[in-house]
Formats: sequence, structure tokens, C-alpha cells
Amino acid sequence: MSTLQTAEFQLQQGEDGATNKHYNQDVQLFRLFLDSTLKYSSGLYMSDSDSLDTAQQQKLDFIAEQLGASSGKRFLDIGCGWGSLVLHLAKNYDCEVVGLTPAPRQAEFIRARAAEFGVGDLVQIQVTHFQETSFSARSFDGMSMVGSIVHMFNKPAVLAECYRLCKRKGRVYLSESCYRNQAKHDDFESRPGSRYVSRDIFGWGDMVPLSTYVRGFEDAGFSLVGLRDLTADYHTTIEAWRANTLARSEEFEAIEKGSTERYVRYFETANAGWGYTTKHYALTASRSR
Repeated sequence: MSTLQTAEFQLQQGEDGATNKHYNQDVQLFRLFLDSTLKYSSGLYMSDSDSLDTAQQQKLDFIAEQLGASSGKRFLDIGCGWGSLVLHLAKNYDCEVVGLTPAPRQAEFIRARAAEFGVGDLVQIQVTHFQETSFSARSFDGMSMVGSIVHMFNKPAVLAECYRLCKRKGRVYLSESCYRNQAKHDDFESRPGSRYVSRDIFGWGDMVPLSTYVRGFEDAGFSLVGLRDLTADYHTTIEAWRANTLARSEEFEAIEKGSTERYVRYFETANAGWGYTTKHYALTASRSR
């Protein structure tokens, strides 16, 4: 039994159901505001002229570099979304990738795309939560959590399980939105704007300060090998999502009445806090022993 299969985690599953609902919506809605890979997280902007598509491709390559991706390696993408990273690692780096998602629609979409791209033999998608898995120790050359650990209750236990699953010299890449510090968390976590994003949009989520993840990695046994501030990149990404939403509002409304206003409010609330209340970081850790 994994270290995640505890009563503390099982208590969270009722709230996870609401989180699943957000990610299990019609893919056509996400196509309206995301890039062509449907990557639902921060891009990486290398110049002011970069498009959303360019920034997201650069981010995928950045993650692959942080993981040390190369032919024959096996990776686990925890909370794989619409499969942008899973497919990128399989297509461009010849890696075997297991993706976890709580959303059946996402799983079906990724499997179809993997077959379309000719990498179906390298891609395995499981409809499950990380705490429900039972992988053998040291099963993976690396793991990624791109905006997914925010939805997990016991974050130190998640990182401890990653250590158990990681081969020696394997890496874990984590990128997540964080409160600037514990004082900001305590002050803003229950405010209406914060709860709108974390509860009304995502169903359940708990942003924590960066220090929580640093300590969690260290306590699990990892060595930190990379830290990058992506706050400005995420602000630019969300501005692009907001612009796409407004430009295609009629199509949004055709899919779900009232969705334009809902998503624009979500984007504006998120972007209002960057640098003041919230930050977005990428961390990379290595199992050195």
C-alpha cells in the first residue's frame, strides 16, 4: 500500500469530485482559449513577441529538460490534463509516459491523440487519483506535477510517495501557484475572490507558500536542483486566455450559457494577485541516493 492510501486522503475525495467536474468539461470549451496543445498552465515567454503557442512549446521543452528526458526513459505525469506534456515527451523524446487524470473525457482525448501521433504504444492513461495508485517502488525515471498538487490534501505525503516511486538520480518537476508567504495565505485564503477560484472554479484547491514544497521535498529525501519564478509568465499566459475568451464569447455561450463571464472573472481574479498575494514557481528535485 502506498503512503498516500490513508484515511486523511480518503476524506478528501468528496471535494475531489467537484474538481473532476471542472476538468471533465467539453474539450471544445478549452479549445476556445488554450493553445493548440491544450496546455492548461503557465507558458514560458522568452521574448515579448512570443505567441501563446510558442510560449507553451517552450514550456514543454523546459519541463523535458528539467526531467532529463531522453529515449527509453519512463515518466509519470500526475494530473496530466489534456495530455500536452504526455504527448510531448512521447513524440519528441521517445519516452514511455503514464498519465493520471480524474477526468474520463481527458483520458479518451489523450488516447485518441496518442494513436493519431503514432505513439499509442508509449502512452498509458489512467483515470484515477494519485493517492489511489499502487505503483512499485522506483518505477519511474521522473515525475511531473504541473498545476496538480494544489488539488491534493496532504502535500508532504504526495512528495514522499514521489520519492518512493523515483529511481536513483530521477527527477521530479513541480510547478504551482503559491501564496507569497504564510501570512498572505492566512489573510487571503478565505477571502471571496480566493474562494471563487479555489472552490467555485476548481471544486477544491489549497495554495500554500513555496516554503511548504521546499520542506516537503527535503523531508522526503530529495535534493533541490532547480527553482524558477514563472509569475510574470503566468500573468502573460492568463492575459492571452482572457483575450481568447472575450474574442470567442459567442462560442463560449453556445457551449455553456454564462461561461464567458465566469471564466473572465476567474482570469481577472487570478491575475490581480500575481506578485502581491501570489507567485508561480517551478521546482525541480532529484533523488540523489
